[in-house]
Amino acid sequence: MGVAVFGHRGACGYLPENTMESFELAFELGCDAIEFDVVMTKDGVPVIRHDRDLSHTTDIVLHSFLSKSVDELNAEDVAKLRATERYPDGRKESAVHNGRYHIPTLKELLGHPGFDGKHLILEIKYGKQFQEAGLDPIPAVKEVIEQSKLAARGIKLSIECFEFGILREAKQQIGDVADYVFLSAPDMLPEGFTQFEDELLDEVAETFEGLSVQIPMVLQGDLVTRAKDRGLTIFTYTARTETSEGDWRDWFERLANTGVDGIFCDQPDLMIEVVRPGA
Repeated sequence: MGVAVFGHRGACGYLPENTMESFELAFELGCDAIEFDVVMTKDGVPVIRHDRDLSHTTDIVLHSFLSKSVDELNAEDVAKLRATERYPDGRKESAVHNGRYHIPTLKELLGHPGFDGKHLILEIKYGKQFQEAGLDPIPAVKEVIEQSKLAARGIKLSIECFEFGILREAKQQIGDVADYVFLSAPDMLPEGFTQFEDELLDEVAETFEGLSVQIPMVLQGDLVTRAKDRGLTIFTYTARTETSEGDWRDWFERLANTGVDGIFCDQPDLMIEVVRPGA
């Protein structure tokens, strides 16, 4: 079907999300890329977590830190934590690994020799909030990217963010070592917009290389066609068996047939079965 399959936070349907083990598994399963989230510690170190509140995906409740927020902990504190499954009741296969895996830094992830020649998708989280706290993620991410010598190692990097202004700043400061993908959802459009009108799509296409939107936005209307007509690549998120509408195989096939260029998946091997049967 010609659609790329991206491991959402690794292969997070099988192992705790945003861990090196989850990322490695995603590539072992055949993913075209992995996606991961970057947040900032109190001492300005970019680490790989989705939430500021670490109680959802780590064992922080077992520690005596005064805060559960990543930006109120130093990197050495975060290094003491271990990953846990976000949905322990629904993903018991993953939850058995609770407490086994550490929380990676961005430096560790980008420096992993096993990812040479791969496609990595970096999402900047809470950009404005971190900036206001004096923890600007953009120069911190830029420094790690430069140290990692991605081009020489054949690594393709995409940077994405829900905040239009933050993503624009990232592109201005980090430059063409990456391509830039604007993330959006029906309730997270830029101020003044209730849908992806042509005016907004034009601005996205003038500023960035790609667009990634929540599944409902590609199932209705002609957004995929209009985005591609403007030269944008377009992705959708997130395919997972637990939220499939009906049989997961039929649901995944429906998503692949929307014409998007890539799909973020929690169980990427199952999407690969659909889009590349026999692979």
